[in-house]
Amino acid sequence: MNDKNSNNKTIIEYPRDVIGNALVELGNKNDDVVFISCDTSIGTGANKFKNKFPQRHIEFGIQEQNAVSAAAGMALMGKILFIGAHVPFITLKCIEQIRNDLCKTNLNVNIIGRDFGLQNPSLGPTHMIIEDVGVLRTLPNMTIIAPADGIEYRGAIMAASEIEGPVYIRVSRKPVKRINNINYEFKVGKGNLLVSGQDITLIATSTMVAETIYAAEILKFKGINAEVLNIHTIKPIDKNLILKSCTKTNIAVTIEEHSIINGLGCAVGEILMEKKPMKLLRIGFKDDFLITGETYDQLKNYYGLTGKKIAEKVIRFINI
Repeated sequence: MNDKNSNNKTIIEYPRDVIGNALVELGNKNDDVVFISCDTSIGTGANKFKNKFPQRHIEFGIQEQNAVSAAAGMALMGKILFIGAHVPFITLKCIEQIRNDLCKTNLNVNIIGRDFGLQNPSLGPTHMIIEDVGVLRTLPNMTIIAPADGIEYRGAIMAASEIEGPVYIRVSRKPVKRINNINYEFKVGKGNLLVSGQDITLIATSTMVAETIYAAEILKFKGINAEVLNIHTIKPIDKNLILKSCTKTNIAVTIEEHSIINGLGCAVGEILMEKKPMKLLRIGFKDDFLITGETYDQLKNYYGLTGKKIAEKVIRFINI
């Protein structure tokens, strides 16, 4: 793991900038790449694609269900579709279209869902969605990717264009810290060992990866050597990496900005239950609706999703 460049400066990137550049790169290589916007071209970075390829950018406005079905039709004609929209509306609102039009037909339509979890507190509970992975994870043929840094966001876009079947990419609106070095090779379905340890396995995804690395640093000062895994692909999940690490430590914690029901924690729990039963703590949101607040950081602290709070929960769990 290496989160710094050669000048020893932390690299911070905005996912939408990385995605925008990746879409343009794809568009230059393949005339079949088409982007559908649901009033989110700027938010997803696709305005760059729109400016470069206006004939391959289609604005549907706030008609997410129509957009998904139209994308299915274009995919049947051989086009490679990307749809950008807010998470609550492109997932829960469109579940019937995603299930029947995309998954059952196994079409290459790639959903870029932005602003999940706590990231839009000012817009209230309708925009604070923590169930999206849980719902989509039940659908056959669906690939679910939750990148942690800019390198993984680019990798996810490139890989999605080549996957046979629908893909959901869970996108943060917040800037992300670089955690992988420039030579890191993103592979769908393959996790990443970031920090080696032998006392406990910390398994994180997306926005929680950087926080978990910080938690591991705190734990090290407490005499606890934690192993940190980055699981950027929640479906299909890297069973081998998880089992290898958890067999070594024999105790596991999952950390996600999602409900603990049917998200990363459940996916890991299913693997361990079948192959290697052990103590497992799932850190995320309980079975409840989120409260609103003034800022993202305020709510992260309230829900215990900061590095410091994660470390405190791990220590309590170890001592049970």
